[in-house]
Amino acid sequence: MPATTITVSTSRDKQVLDITSHVERFLDQAAVSEGLCNIFVTHTTAGITTGEAIEGTDEDLMEVLERLIPQIKFRHAHDPSHAPDHMISSILGASLTVPVSGGRLRLGTWQRVLLVECNGPRRRDIVVTVFPA
Repeated sequence: MPATTITVSTSRDKQVLDITSHVERFLDQAAVSEGLCNIFVTHTTAGITTGEAIEGTDEDLMEVLERLIPQIKFRHAHDPSHAPDHMISSILGASLTVPVSGGRLRLGTWQRVLLVECNGPRRRDIVVTVFPA
């Protein structure tokens, strides 16, 4: 079961980053032709999902996610001002599993693997594990 940690740096407070090519580079090295690829971000203010990565879709996704969080009095003891960041990442989830076929991620035509940064800019560690079939 090959695994690696990919580290990426975000450049803004709120950002959607296409990390598909990072994951695919690891798949090339892992030489697994069929199986499952799990992508897991090791942080509580970032999430992993799939989506389009064309101009404007990143801003649209962030705006929708931010609007999902109600304006309540958060009780987050560490820093209530960034409690919504934790909520967004929890809603998205920290991991994603994608089928691998022919040594490639089995994504749809417009699907990409996206890291959603909610509290940047930061360095983010993403654990990628491939489970051969």
